[in-house]
Amino acid sequence: MFLRSALPSFVADAIWPDHRTTYKLHPTSYLDGLRGIAAIIVCICHYTENNHGTLTNPYGVNGPSSWIQLPFLRIVFSGRPMVHIFFVISGFVLSVKPIKAIHSHNQEKVLAALSSSAFRRPIRLFGPCIASTFLIMAATQCGYIYTPAPTFAEQFWNWKDVAFHQITWPWSWDKDLRPGYDIHLWTIPIEYVHSMLLFMIILLLSRVRQVVRLSAVFGLIVYFLCCGKWAAFEFTAGLFLAECHVIHGPHPKLWESSEILATYPPPKPWLGRIGWNMLHISIVATWLFIGGWPNMDGNITPGIRWFLASTPEPFRSMDWLHPQKFWFGLSAAFAVWSIGELRPLRKLLEGPVAQYCGRISYAVYIMHGPVLDNTQRYVLGHPFFPAEGDLDTADYIPARPATGVRMFVGDETPVQRTMGWFIGLCLLGPLVIWAADVFWRWVDNPIVALGRRVEMACLDDSSEDYRPRQGFALAA
Repeated sequence: MFLRSALPSFVADAIWPDHRTTYKLHPTSYLDGLRGIAAIIVCICHYTENNHGTLTNPYGVNGPSSWIQLPFLRIVFSGRPMVHIFFVISGFVLSVKPIKAIHSHNQEKVLAALSSSAFRRPIRLFGPCIASTFLIMAATQCGYIYTPAPTFAEQFWNWKDVAFHQITWPWSWDKDLRPGYDIHLWTIPIEYVHSMLLFMIILLLSRVRQVVRLSAVFGLIVYFLCCGKWAAFEFTAGLFLAECHVIHGPHPKLWESSEILATYPPPKPWLGRIGWNMLHISIVATWLFIGGWPNMDGNITPGIRWFLASTPEPFRSMDWLHPQKFWFGLSAAFAVWSIGELRPLRKLLEGPVAQYCGRISYAVYIMHGPVLDNTQRYVLGHPFFPAEGDLDTADYIPARPATGVRMFVGDETPVQRTMGWFIGLCLLGPLVIWAADVFWRWVDNPIVALGRRVEMACLDDSSEDYRPRQGFALAA
């Protein structure tokens, strides 16, 4: 039914409950919820930076401030640290299945899991981005958004160059390529190339003893930091956390099979429950504070300037963004660990709202840019602009009355700016969620299914050892 597919899924489920899709929780579902919340924060960040730039200043710096600019609270529109959360989570989630297979001492399953993940990874990452930017290209050529090229052929070849040299370009490792048609997709080639690095590391260490593997991964973590490679550090930190999760988690089965596998009892709380909780709360609080690192003026922001001065080499001298990346990456790795250990936070992230955000997180990340670019200037409008120049001269510009949200609430005081920010977010946020939900069901999910079908169609079933019933070819 077209009407059902065009509505947001939660609205359609409320109208047609018999067709509701149920989702089961798994041991790492809280990571899906965390990724979903992080994607929403990235969306709020770009909305705030594009329309309410003064709110991104440190509290008490550059004029009167709003309460949402205070430390800890400003994390709600701090999108840069969320990228590092994405990468740590990716390293964790991509590692769990092969690590479980390693602990079950079944090398065939390790190879099947790694092969399947590596085969499907480019389809999973690049497919939705190619589809979304193609739609943006078509909308641009039709004059709905941005400035069109003179002809469709020029527009198409420009899009082809962007898709090939920026969105699917894995050769720059951790450089911001700033892709055309959707600049926010700069993380996608970085995600892809470090996924491949992660699979190579797991394969390299899949046959060694556990203590050797953990020591080697920890050594690589330190090595990547010493080289200034923040993304490699974050993916490898996710691998380390995944191994610790498998070792200490009370899993009756470490792999989806009929084999009876060993279980690992949880470690004894040598700090005591209260001590561990306080440690994890302190880590999360530190991450929230560092996450509020302002885009500018970090050197005069209380607390942040200490982290800036304490940044080690080579991050300190690379460029003005790399000190942020060091602290964002380091705090993200610890935060992912601590959030998984704090039961109230974990339960919150396993709740229905966070899990829904997790399911549409990739679609939110892909769709929020074009949706905001196409709607925010009409919804928010502009404040009153007085006349400029002399009335009888050619450079005279008449006064322009305020429009949109700014016409109703103003834009002069911190209270007015905060109200305008909040009302605009309430109006634009549902549009982003709606577009992301539809894109998730119409494009994202079908591309995931396409990756499975392509893999199964390409598998070599001529070997006597081929056993499709095991299902490991579909490992994510």
